[in-house]
Amino acid sequence: MAEINNIKPPLQPDINSTRNVAERKSLTSSSLTPAQNPVDKVSLSDTLSQLEQSLAEVPVVDAAKVETIKQAIEDGSYQIDSQELARKMIDFEGDL
Repeated sequence: MAEINNIKPPLQPDINSTRNVAERKSLTSSSLTPAQNPVDKVSLSDTLSQLEQSLAEVPVVDAAKVETIKQAIEDGSYQIDSQELARKMIDFEGDL
């Protein structure tokens, strides 16, 4: 079906041929000096170690918030919304 009415598609070089691959290799390897041929490099170990160190410095528990709640419980001003607590318990069970 490529030759409808005797019209042939124009010839295109085969981009997957070994000759073209060899030509591309020779162009990239011989025509560029090491300074012109940049090498991609990714280093995650430094970034990960910095991230781990930052996370280690963050407290697991917000001590100020815990102290505020403790004080509120001790002086009797801590109020629990039983309706909201029940809703959250039902939502939690539904998520399991």
